[in-house]
Amino acid sequence: MACHTRSFSLPTGSHPFLLKAEEELNKLQASVGSSSFTNEIMLDAIKAVGRVYESINELLCMPRNQNGLSHMQHRRWVDQELEESVKLLDMCNTSRDNLDTIRDCIQDLELANRRGDLEASKSKLKDYNLILKKANRDVKMHLFNKNESPEGNSLAVVSLFLEAREITISVLQSIFVYLARQIVRQKSSKWSLVSRLVEKRTIACKGDAACLRVNVEELENGVKSLFRHLIQCRVSLLNICSL
Repeated sequence: MACHTRSFSLPTGSHPFLLKAEEELNKLQASVGSSSFTNEIMLDAIKAVGRVYESINELLCMPRNQNGLSHMQHRRWVDQELEESVKLLDMCNTSRDNLDTIRDCIQDLELANRRGDLEASKSKLKDYNLILKKANRDVKMHLFNKNESPEGNSLAVVSLFLEAREITISVLQSIFVYLARQIVRQKSSKWSLVSRLVEKRTIACKGDAACLRVNVEELENGVKSLFRHLIQCRVSLLNICSL
C-alpha cells in the first residue's frame, strides 16, 4: 500500500538521528509501495519502523528538544501527540491481537489437514479470510489528526512523528494484504486449493499451513517489538510534560 508523499526535508548538517530516520523512511516508502510482498520484506519493514521510532525517541531525549517542546507555546502539540500516540498504540495492539487470532486459525487448519477433514479445512480457510478482512477494517478505523506544528528547531521532530505515523499505518495494512495473498480464491467463490489441501497439505502457492503459521508468528513478534518502541516514545513525551 502506497503511503503519502513526503512533505518535509531535513537541512544540511542535521543531527545523525534525524538523518537515520530520514533514510529509513525513504526505504520504507519504497517497500510498502511495492506490489510484491514477501515475509522477509514485511519483517524488514516492521523492524525499520521500529528503528524510526528509536531515532525519534533519541531526539526526544536530547536536552535541546526537551527544552523546546516543554515551552508553553509547544505544550499543545505535545498534548495532542500524546492523544495520537494512544490511538497508534491501540491500532498496533489490535493488529497484534488479530495476528494471534490468525495464527490460532492456521493451527486449527493444520489439525483439519492432518485428519483429512475436507469440510473443516474449507471452513477454516473461510475463517482465515474473514479474520483478514476484519484486520484490514481495524487498521482503517484509526484516523489521525494532523497536529498544529511548533516552530523552530523542534519542527523536524514533529514532522518525523507525522511521517512515522503514516508509514506505520501503511506497514500494518500491508501485513494483512500480504497474508490475504497467501490464499488463492477463485471467482466462483470456491477455494481453488481445497481439493489439494487434504492431499498435499497446501493452503497457498508458496507454502503449507505450517510454514504460514511460522510466518505469522514472526510478524506477530515484530509487531510486539514495534509496540515497545511506541511505548518508549510515549514515555519520552510524558517526561517532557513533567519538565
